[in-house]
Amino acid sequence: MLVNLLMKLYEFQAKSILRKRGIRVPNGRIARTPEEASEFAEEMGTPVAIKAQVLSGGRGLAGAVRFSHDVRDVASVASSILEMNMGGERPTAVIVERKMSLVKEYYCAVTWDYQRTCPVLIASSAGGMDIETIARNRPLEVVQVRLDPHLGYSQYMGRELAAKIGLECDKIIKFAGVVNRLCSIFFEYDAELVEVNPLGLLNNGDFVAVDAKLNIDDKSLFRQSDRIKEIQVLPLDRNDGRTYRRLRAKEFGIPTYIEMDGDIGIVADGAGTGMLTLDLVRDAGGNVRAYCELGGEATAELIGKALLTIVNAGNVRIVLVNLIGGLNRMDEMAVGIVDYVTEYPTKIPIVVRMAGTQEDEGRRILAKKGLQYFDNLYDAIQRVASIKE
Repeated sequence: MLVNLLMKLYEFQAKSILRKRGIRVPNGRIARTPEEASEFAEEMGTPVAIKAQVLSGGRGLAGAVRFSHDVRDVASVASSILEMNMGGERPTAVIVERKMSLVKEYYCAVTWDYQRTCPVLIASSAGGMDIETIARNRPLEVVQVRLDPHLGYSQYMGRELAAKIGLECDKIIKFAGVVNRLCSIFFEYDAELVEVNPLGLLNNGDFVAVDAKLNIDDKSLFRQSDRIKEIQVLPLDRNDGRTYRRLRAKEFGIPTYIEMDGDIGIVADGAGTGMLTLDLVRDAGGNVRAYCELGGEATAELIGKALLTIVNAGNVRIVLVNLIGGLNRMDEMAVGIVDYVTEYPTKIPIVVRMAGTQEDEGRRILAKKGLQYFDNLYDAIQRVASIKE
């Protein structure tokens, strides 16, 4: 499937956002190597939790979340986790954090009820478990409060949720405070899901987010570019190849970035445009190396970053840019393309097909720079196919 509906954050990224919003999280560090994991564990003291940083679920059942009470064991534990393969995803880092002593574990989340097309608050007194399993086997232990799309969230809803899962007195207020902050994050980040599982209760009555998820709607990234830039990224280097480039694309604010095994780079401004371009390129005998989708409200800066990302994928002999101006203006797109080739001169040909809003001005800007453009997509693809290394 070409279009990713969600931008999923790693656990440490979600926790960083929760911490900034006043939700307590365990003290932890990101480690890329077993040696770093051992060093961090020695600094913070044992016992520690060592957890794979992957986007796939089921880490606990897969053995990718483990505990160590001896610093001397941390390196070997981290090494075994880093060598795991979880659904085709291999961890490039682990989080090492202090193991929390909990009185009880709860579940708390804000997500979308797509059937009723409204946000919903979900809580359970059975935290630390898969919420779908709890809902299926013990439905009375899962409480939901739906938000009216017009009225939105009110603080009494958090208190109502806390009372329904059996909390009392000051714990209701503290639990509701967590819910309030999760709701703020949910709306600020255009999230599809903000989840804390487990939300641990400490001896002093405070709550701590032991694990967290945050999924952002990819189609809102044009609104979220400033916040996305603030999110801490995995400490990767260029030797991490495809993983590094995928994360860099998300950091740039590119909604969709996919690598394949061909030699043609494609930049498109929408999912429909992009899929059509991919199909036609294949029909013409071409193979795609990398694909970027800009979204409906792209900027000149974004298309420049997309071209930079495509070229850096390696083994790209030519780039095809296919733009249909609806929300996007072709003159702005042309400025972005010209700015890119001016800042990053390259021998890789860039073939542009553009049509729509301000197309005449866009073509004029490209022609002035000596860049080739086409009115017809079929002609552009034939040109791409005809250019050999």
